Amino acid sequence: MTTTPAQPIYPLASLPNDGVAITDEDGENQTCPCGNDSQAADWVPADTTGAMTFEASGSSNPAEHTVCPECGRLYRNADLFTGAAAPIARYDVTSAAFTAALAQYNRYAFTTKESR
Repeated sequence: MTTTPAQPIYPLASLPNDGVAITDEDGENQTCPCGNDSQAADWVPADTTGAMTFEASGSSNPAEHTVCPECGRLYRNADLFTGAAAPIARYDVTSAAFTAALAQYNRYAFTTKESR
């Protein structure tokens, strides 16, 4: 059973939290119901509370989460490991908190230390 985090870190979307993410056979790529895949647009690691973070171990820790940056769906890594995962929450990607956290993640992930 998947549940929404007790205290969502970011505002939740009013859009349906539906669909299933599919992981390819070798486990390297996940495709979200929105059509985004983790190789086309880097999915964002999130900690055990669902907060986007630069410290999370990415997909290697089953207790952590992954966020689709395009639609805001939040997945438990343990569910993604099974090959098909229903989202446990859907963040509002237009909220100030979500966009700020995503921008910070992108600065750390895609710029050099000197340019942050």
